[in-house]
Amino acid sequence: MKSTHILKFGFLLLILFFILTIYVTVFHKELLQPLLSITATNIIFGRMAGLSIGIASQIDALTLILFNFYIESIMVLILYPIFAMSWDNLEKVSYTPLKEFLQKSHKSAIKHEPTIKKYGSIGLIIFVLTPFAMTGPVVGSFVGFLLGFSHMKTLITVLLSTLFAIIMWLFIIKNFEDNLVFYGDIVVNSLLIAAGVAVAVYLLKRYTNKTT
Repeated sequence: MKSTHILKFGFLLLILFFILTIYVTVFHKELLQPLLSITATNIIFGRMAGLSIGIASQIDALTLILFNFYIESIMVLILYPIFAMSWDNLEKVSYTPLKEFLQKSHKSAIKHEPTIKKYGSIGLIIFVLTPFAMTGPVVGSFVGFLLGFSHMKTLITVLLSTLFAIIMWLFIIKNFEDNLVFYGDIVVNSLLIAAGVAVAVYLLKRYTNKTT
């Protein structure tokens, strides 16, 4: 399996995501805001934030598991092949935000690679299960690449671990479901405000760097 084939499949899933969004907009408008909120918070803050919003919005568990797994699968299947193809040619990446993300991910992957290497696939699974910054499926797939795993082994290990992690964290967060439902609007609004602030700070930083 080539990196380009993985990337094409990732973009195919992304196109299907946009089709799904259109379908929901037309036939299930009440789900549009929760699903978009879950998507944004999962990408920016991670799966626990996305799952929390889903529970607060009272989306059923199976839908929540499948949707979050779909989002994280898209991220892995697009970013992993880009990482693999740019490993020795990062300077060829012209899109600045992506280049900065890859540079940061390179450092994180190199940092965690020796520890994970001691435990092989088990270490990679644990890394994907961890809900901290610069861990999870995307950086986990990068570490798999550094360990010399085949594309297939890396993706199977990372995606199955991701599915298990989503189910596990959903079960844990479910224990706080009553509070999440009660404070649902506060949770959603707070995370969206935080996302807006993060984007504003990033844009301000880029503008400041350009003017200096």
